[in-house]
Amino acid sequence: DTRVDTRADTRSQQHDSKKLSSAQKRNNTIIGITMNKANFNSQDKWHSAITMAAYFAFGIIHELAHLLAAESVSLLSAIQGEFASHTSNICWDNIFSIFVDRQVHIDTDDMNESQEMIIRHAGWMISLLLAYFVCRRFGTSSSVGLAAVVTAVEGIFTDLCGFGQLLPFGNSYRSTLSGTTFFCGNFGVLLLHHWWLTNKGKKSALDCLEQMVNITMMRGAQSGGVVTYVPNGKNNMKAIRTRVVNGKRTDLSKLVRNEVQKTFKPKPGTDAVLLAGHTRFATSSKASLSGTHPHRWSPGSWKRVYNWSMNRVEKTWVENFITHNGDFDFLTIQGQTYELEAVQHWLSVTTGTETPAVVDSCAIAGVLDLLRAKGCFALSIRYAICFGNFESGEAASKVSQILSGATSGSDIFPKYGDLEKIGTVFENVLDGQLASSELEGRNGEKCQSLADIEDSVTARTMLAGKICRSISSRSLSVMKPIAPFVDLLQTEYELNDADEEALDYTSSRLFAFCMMTVNAFFDNDLFQSTKLFLENAKGSFGLSTSSTLDADHQICFAARGQTLSVSFYPSKGIVCFGSEQAATKAGMNAIFDGKIAGSQFLTTTNMNEHDKWHRLDLDDLGGEIAVLDWGSSNSAVSKPNRHLESYSMMDGKLRLVLHQESKSLSTDGEIYHRMTQLSDNVLIKPPNDSKSGGSKPDLVLKDIESIPGVIKSIQDSWHSANASTSMNRLTAYTLSSCLRGRLRDHVKGNVAPKAVDILLTGCEVSLWLAEQFAADLQKCFPKLNIEAISSNKLLGLFGQDLSIPATGFKYSPKTTNLNDSIVIIVSHSGGTFAPLACSNLLQSATKNIFVVTSEWDTQIGKQLRAMDAEDHDRILCRTFSTEIGVRPAEPCSVSVAATHQLLTNLFQYISVVILSDPTFFRVTGAVITEQDIKILERCSHLTIEALTEITGSSLFGYALDRTTNTQKHLYSAGDLWAEHILENARAYIMTFVYVFVTVTTGYPLLSFIASVVGLDMDTSPWAYAVRLLDAALYFWLPQINIILIRLVQGRNLRHRMVGRTVVIGDIPWVAQCAEAFLSKIFAVSYSIAGVNVLSGNPCDHLVHRHTHRVVRGALAIFGRPDGRLSALSTAEASVCLSVNQASSIQSLGGTCESITIGHNPFKLDLSRKGIFLKRHRPLFLCERLLIENDADLEKSQKLDIVPETTSKRRSSLVREIKKVFSSRRLESNLGRSIHSVLDCSISIAKPHKRSAPALLGAYLNIEE
Repeated sequence: DTRVDTRADTRSQQHDSKKLSSAQKRNNTIIGITMNKANFNSQDKWHSAITMAAYFAFGIIHELAHLLAAESVSLLSAIQGEFASHTSNICWDNIFSIFVDRQVHIDTDDMNESQEMIIRHAGWMISLLLAYFVCRRFGTSSSVGLAAVVTAVEGIFTDLCGFGQLLPFGNSYRSTLSGTTFFCGNFGVLLLHHWWLTNKGKKSALDCLEQMVNITMMRGAQSGGVVTYVPNGKNNMKAIRTRVVNGKRTDLSKLVRNEVQKTFKPKPGTDAVLLAGHTRFATSSKASLSGTHPHRWSPGSWKRVYNWSMNRVEKTWVENFITHNGDFDFLTIQGQTYELEAVQHWLSVTTGTETPAVVDSCAIAGVLDLLRAKGCFALSIRYAICFGNFESGEAASKVSQILSGATSGSDIFPKYGDLEKIGTVFENVLDGQLASSELEGRNGEKCQSLADIEDSVTARTMLAGKICRSISSRSLSVMKPIAPFVDLLQTEYELNDADEEALDYTSSRLFAFCMMTVNAFFDNDLFQSTKLFLENAKGSFGLSTSSTLDADHQICFAARGQTLSVSFYPSKGIVCFGSEQAATKAGMNAIFDGKIAGSQFLTTTNMNEHDKWHRLDLDDLGGEIAVLDWGSSNSAVSKPNRHLESYSMMDGKLRLVLHQESKSLSTDGEIYHRMTQLSDNVLIKPPNDSKSGGSKPDLVLKDIESIPGVIKSIQDSWHSANASTSMNRLTAYTLSSCLRGRLRDHVKGNVAPKAVDILLTGCEVSLWLAEQFAADLQKCFPKLNIEAISSNKLLGLFGQDLSIPATGFKYSPKTTNLNDSIVIIVSHSGGTFAPLACSNLLQSATKNIFVVTSEWDTQIGKQLRAMDAEDHDRILCRTFSTEIGVRPAEPCSVSVAATHQLLTNLFQYISVVILSDPTFFRVTGAVITEQDIKILERCSHLTIEALTEITGSSLFGYALDRTTNTQKHLYSAGDLWAEHILENARAYIMTFVYVFVTVTTGYPLLSFIASVVGLDMDTSPWAYAVRLLDAALYFWLPQINIILIRLVQGRNLRHRMVGRTVVIGDIPWVAQCAEAFLSKIFAVSYSIAGVNVLSGNPCDHLVHRHTHRVVRGALAIFGRPDGRLSALSTAEASVCLSVNQASSIQSLGGTCESITIGHNPFKLDLSRKGIFLKRHRPLFLCERLLIENDADLEKSQKLDIVPETTSKRRSSLVREIKKVFSSRRLESNLGRSIHSVLDCSISIAKPHKRSAPALLGAYLNIEE
């Protein structure tokens, strides 16, 4: 409108002043337009400023409403006794978030659903009321009214409806309650020295905790949490739980550390600090805060609990937490087994708390709430009516009806307040007996304390009888809430006329109920509760349990089907526990200031057996429970478990009690005999410190650079000079004994038909390496039956009550005979679930089990060592180790190279064992010779030099002072592919910059150029054409930017402008490992810079599977066998054919970018690039023959004659070779054998470079 009015005024001026020149008219028009625009823009900016200021002000009020509501709810609950204390949410972090981020963080962990709803809805309701009054006062169209309305609408969307923010700075009420924000492993530390409470000590403890999380993350890193306990008044503890959900590109270990650091503020004078945590790999639900451990079922609350030392009841804060990895499937209650869903409903009824999370682990916390009843009669009564049956009649009990779904149970199960009233009856009787000392023990001694009654079964029985009599005579009306669950003798709750003293209470259900309640009151401590749970639960459990009732002196662990280890560091005053053995070794790196005076844990030299660092691995196969007790003066466990031996640990500051569910491990009286010594043990490697050298290193690059040194170390460990000290050689000796026994059985005919002689098993990369090893071994010894089978499939077939069908899989219990087979488990981590389970499962069929892993100290190694625990007459080693330790980098590189090298050495060793005995040679049908082993050994050693050139690092992991030619070619190819992958991201950035600049300035490119050349963009009809071109430029801008990038980089303009697909072609294990490596490298990349990775065998199915995916700009890389060797010439020809077939598929003159890597220096015409590796291996006979042919041909061309001496010289050379191969003695110096004969002294002016087909033809033309 402003423009129209201005133009009208201008036209009237032109009509009145006809003498003005055309230039003056144009100037007046421009000036008028500018002035009116300035006025309009000034008003618009002022209106916008007021709107934004009001919007932020109303947002602050909105967030303050949440905060004040939270404060009111928390304070009121603390006054009423529902919370342990009032924890204020008013802090600088929240104040900053309110005024800057328009967000507020409310800790609602201890609040129930109704309290949380009050806080949630306070914001939008206040915003809605504020908008109503503001609009009435200023109007909806005003700046202030508009801001108030937007804030109210946003509050309704975010708080009421739960949608996302409408605006980038919208309201965001965030809570740590389950559900309000968006493989597993346990870990934790117990700090037993006051130094850990200093600033330096807290930092060191958090460093240790972070490293434990970093290692445990291998089991799952989707979320994690930690619970710790702090004093909350005299003889009382409060739990502080922190939980986080990991992002795709964030580090869970750092997130957990940062959250714990906010709350890790132990008070001075604290004897010990416990931090128990867990990382989760979601299996039963999506990754969410509600499913994140540590789990708690019932919110904490004040309960009447007896103080054992004071013999009196006190108000105590009760809250139970668990961390669990595994599966909780079924629970047996009153003799019947129920599935998880029924148990969760039952827990909701009995605890009065709705299911906090649908995950199975959370239900364990609920069961613990029911079981952990020691010291509290209300909890003991609830335990008795939940797990005991005291009803009359033949009908199913009320508890069974609740579990089966016959009744909801919420209307009949007593509330906790009713249970406390009933508990006062028990308390009154107990207090009276303690005051009068009427209770007597078995031998007539007086029971004057709770501890005395606890130790005497007679006193307990007398107490139960007195309680039963008190209920029947005076308190039946109080017992009415539990009447549906307990037969109280009187149907109308009135006394009959019988003599009270004559009633026989011991035979009644009421007495049984009282007896069970009393026993739970004295027995159900943390250890007994965990034990009861495992006795009645079905599933797999790696479990830690803790409670505010015990957190000042106890934590309990359990292992059944899941691993759990505890490491003790007496000289540092720290205990580390976790599901990963390697994680518990983080204490080895923990920094502890040993100069503090008066410490009992500072022994650094001349450690005796009790001062050294040790690790205890719980028996996960048979099931085992452990409790650590560090603060109580009484027994660590209640009476039912006091027959168990208590071990003194940590210089007497810690007691350890163990209970084995089944005796799968034999132990003597000395606990250290079953523990692993961590200090002064050359076989134990501390975890790699990822923080060494300052900032966190590139773990993938670090692994690649270490490959040459690792390979050299493995080869040295197999050298004969180390035969008496190398663990690999000692293990190989044990393997050779098993192999010789198996071969003797073959000679005697004692091996069943189709029985497996050597079985290799593993998962993913380890399995692919094992498959190649098995294939090579089978081809060299064709009469043996050698198989490689996935551990998952073995476990599915042989390790399940109902076998998992494996369609297309030829193996089954009826077709596979594994009796006395030699089993080699390949597992880099040594703790992957399926191989670990197989190491236990296969022991029932054979004892000849070995493992190839990254270090001696692994879970599988532990299980295999346990097999020989009873054999004290000989030393049996079962672990082949690459000695590279835990490698946290997910894309595997050094682990693949190291495992392949170790399997190569193992292949040589097995071959030597078989060839050393003519009988074994015959029975295996061996086709490999001693000379072959020599050549393989030499090639293996020469590989190190080739790896140094490829990786650019020395044997010690340091970068070379030069860039090798191989590296230059590899870097060049990498740069080329990086340009392909990054072009979309670069074009996006360029597009953003262009749009941002042109829209902000109001001058699109073509419009700006038109204005500069004098085109009137307001009046000229050409202005519409210019704007049309600008619109087209905006539409095609990403493609235009990509073309500009390709012009600058000199790349093909016709390639597709989409994400890239990488196709890897090589032999199966190489292609599969490379695909896994590359796909994991890009696992956290943004989609705009991501790749799709495929792999295949170019000699087999690659063309059929993937050539239809070939498009312009697709990236393909192929490994070329060295066709200069006659045995590989056909393979190279097949690969080259596949490359040409893929590269010949063209569209608009463009095709894929194919790269080949190999030793034959002949570039394919259709490939984009060829990378040629330097030959480090010796010259072979076939190559010598080709060189002689080339020399004769060159000579004949110079002299113009036909060569006649070639066949004679070739015959002489072949005779020399036969002499070398006819020798059955294995020479130590390989250089004096075949390769001294093949040492080529013939020189050629110009070496011939042959393609794969040419090499194949040349070999076909050579006479035999």
